[in-house]
Amino acid sequence: MIDGIVTPALRDIDYLAPAAPYPVIPSGITVHENSIYRYSIPTDEQPTLSIVDYIPDHNGNFIKPGYYQLALSDDREFLYLIESKDLIAIIPVFKLAENEAEVRKLYASKKELTKKEKQARAKKKRKDKMKKIIDEKYAVTGATPPKEYEHMEATIEYVKDGGYYLIMYEKGYIRAWGAIKR
Repeated sequence: MIDGIVTPALRDIDYLAPAAPYPVIPSGITVHENSIYRYSIPTDEQPTLSIVDYIPDHNGNFIKPGYYQLALSDDREFLYLIESKDLIAIIPVFKLAENEAEVRKLYASKKELTKKEKQARAKKKRKDKMKKIIDEKYAVTGATPPKEYEHMEATIEYVKDGGYYLIMYEKGYIRAWGAIKR
């Protein structure tokens, strides 16, 4: 480079890639093909479960006290207990509840909507349009926009009568209950 002039050979180095002695990715697996990304939960925003006591199982293993993320699987059949992106336990869901009004709003056909619901949907559409414009403006500067609040809660309690830990997961309008037998 002489006096700020860039030669064509320095501008484009794609011709060197096939002649490189070693591959760019030594293992042949890219970052997003790794299992932690392939089988991960949809978002990192999951309710936090605080476990106070050791929870043993019949094999002699146990779950240590601490803070864990509690996530619901996509098919809504299992709860995942996650610590630092590591799967600690898979808990079967025995009861699932959804707020019927919210579900009806999501899956309702246009004929079933009342006047108020149509107005609410139009208001939400305008809000989403404005959010999209704001997100685009944030994308230009590289900043991240603040996220809207979504109610999340995870609780655990020991039930003496059955000898199990009852786990309750709540995120948005979905509630799920699972149990760990002691």
